[in-house]
Amino acid sequence: MAIVRRKLSELESIELPTRYKRPTEAQIQKWKNEDGDENFEFDDFRFVCNVNVRALRERLGLTQEEFARRYRFPLRSVQEWEQGRKRPAPGTMTLLLAISRKPKALADALS
Repeated sequence: MAIVRRKLSELESIELPTRYKRPTEAQIQKWKNEDGDENFEFDDFRFVCNVNVRALRERLGLTQEEFARRYRFPLRSVQEWEQGRKRPAPGTMTLLLAISRKPKALADALS
């Protein structure tokens, strides 16, 4: 597991669906206030956690099928992450990070 610090300008841009409407500054400020983050300042850096899925799976002593079944991932996704064809989504990366730290707790929670 490595934590990489990158400038936002170095991250790849995301294409949004045409029907997606970007929030206005007023909406963003309203949400910050609701969340208690009104003083939050987003700097030009962001932490991106990368979890090596193959190393994690092998450390747990699981096959791809067992890993996918235990943590409820599609088998094809696990294969593509390990082969580098795709990267896990941010939410999935958070789950993988949690699995790397507390694998038994996550497996119990999902059973």
